[in-house]
Amino acid sequence: MNPTLRNVLAGIAGAFVSGPVNSSLLAPMARLTGAPQLSPPPKGMSLAEVRDMYAPMIAEFEPLHFVGPIIAHWSGAFVGALVASLLMSSRKATTPLVVAGVSLIGGIMMAWLTSSQPWWSMTLDLVGYLPMGWLGWKLALRLRPVR
Repeated sequence: MNPTLRNVLAGIAGAFVSGPVNSSLLAPMARLTGAPQLSPPPKGMSLAEVRDMYAPMIAEFEPLHFVGPIIAHWSGAFVGALVASLLMSSRKATTPLVVAGVSLIGGIMMAWLTSSQPWWSMTLDLVGYLPMGWLGWKLALRLRPVR
């Protein structure tokens, strides 16, 4: 297979894996930290209405409650980058960091949606995506035999 095509397909696979990993860890991490569950917004609500709906709930969160979502978000970027790195033809960091960047874009959108969260939580969450992608790539280099 063409190496460029393989790298692109590996990146797509990593991006598709990162979302479900993130989503599947959110609820267990919330239970582990004792965070209250946020109900999904009713259909047809505007973005401003959704933010207004979540603001009082998020204001009640303690610092520990923000740890679960941060770990879930970072895990999605890590696993997505790891999968991309294991599947790609080269050993360069570009593809896994692009996968982590795609996860970061999702994190930025979620931070904007829940803008009532504390600044330290939002900052810590968004700063960790690319380092997690880099760690996923580094782990893949150790797991993958040199071709």
